[in-house]
Amino acid sequence: MSAPSDIGQLRDTWLQRLSDLIQTIQRWAVELRWSTRQIEVALSDSRLGKYKAPALLLQEDAIRILLEPISRSAPGAEGVVDLYLMPAYDDIASLYFYDGDWHIHYVVPEAETVAEMCHAEPRPLTKDSLRDVLEGMKKNAV
Repeated sequence: MSAPSDIGQLRDTWLQRLSDLIQTIQRWAVELRWSTRQIEVALSDSRLGKYKAPALLLQEDAIRILLEPISRSAPGAEGVVDLYLMPAYDDIASLYFYDGDWHIHYVVPEAETVAEMCHAEPRPLTKDSLRDVLEGMKKNAV
């Protein structure tokens, strides 16, 4: 079992990684003409306990999307964040942190169906890949 200071350091590292991601996505979304609002969500982790983490609401016209942290760790990843189409909470894309950077896994509606989002074709998270996913989510919402 980890010492309390180790747990605090793990939580701080995860929250900083999330904060950096939220700021980047928010900047890109604004550049892509989406409205944004940062919120906090409550999370519970078997190792970190209960804590609050940043999340981001994005809106363009009547389309609303939530960027929500899911887990500090997952097999092969050091963080998972989902993009949900609101209000149905349809998870359309997931972001995984591995190899020192964020990668977006997005199931293109016309693509072959995959059992889990983590098996969707990954792309490095860039402003262009975010734009592609947001555009796809808008088409899916219509």
